[in-house]
Amino acid sequence: MTGQDSDYGEFLKLVRGRRTIRAIKPHPVPAGTVQQLLEAARWAPTGFNLQPVELLVVEDLELREAVRKIIQDWIDSDFYVLEATREDWQGAPWKPETHGMLDCPMAPLFIFILGDTRRLVGLPMNARYSRQKADSIFETSLANAFMYLWLAAHSLGLAAQPVSAVKNERVQGLVKHLLNLPDFIYVYELLVTGYSAMEGGPSAKLLRHLDEMVHYGRAADDEFLTETELRKQIRKLRSGNVARHTEADRINPKRSD
Repeated sequence: MTGQDSDYGEFLKLVRGRRTIRAIKPHPVPAGTVQQLLEAARWAPTGFNLQPVELLVVEDLELREAVRKIIQDWIDSDFYVLEATREDWQGAPWKPETHGMLDCPMAPLFIFILGDTRRLVGLPMNARYSRQKADSIFETSLANAFMYLWLAAHSLGLAAQPVSAVKNERVQGLVKHLLNLPDFIYVYELLVTGYSAMEGGPSAKLLRHLDEMVHYGRAADDEFLTETELRKQIRKLRSGNVARHTEADRINPKRSD
């Protein structure tokens, strides 16, 4: 095995083992480990090297509790109300008693991925004056930093849960007020992390097969799933019940149950 093969093998092992883990111990994360997380995120690629990423570390218990309450209040008042309108084909809607959204409130480390919108002035002019293109470059840059941070957490033996509810305008406004963030700062994502309280290795994960995802050259007329096949697969993927599905299900999404 060459050095490159070895590097890829280690990388694939890392990404295959990453999971969203919602059971996290309250034990503090050492300062040196926190710095390692932040350093990894610093190296994430950004559009035109504008580096709009800002990282906000929240370890204070009162602040973490205040953030959690803002998010939970929105979930209780808005999220489940709208979730009740889910179409029948998706299955039963999520309910508070079956699906928690912020399941690790005692996690010791909250890391916010923020974006400084003022840096958009550095874009090439054709992107600077295209709101859609500018926003895409900006969001992609923040997403890269977020994924680097999450993979770094996993590599350091930490569990993590993303909390995308911070994108909601009500949550964003209240969180920015709580944390004294200026108007030009955009709250992109929150990664809640710490040491796992779960036992055992990573759970099984139902994935689309590579043969279905990869396309070459000019697409055939039947290259992509039909609407019926797509909805069936989405429901299966969202169920999260890997034990019900065989490898054949993963390879051939058109196979009938």
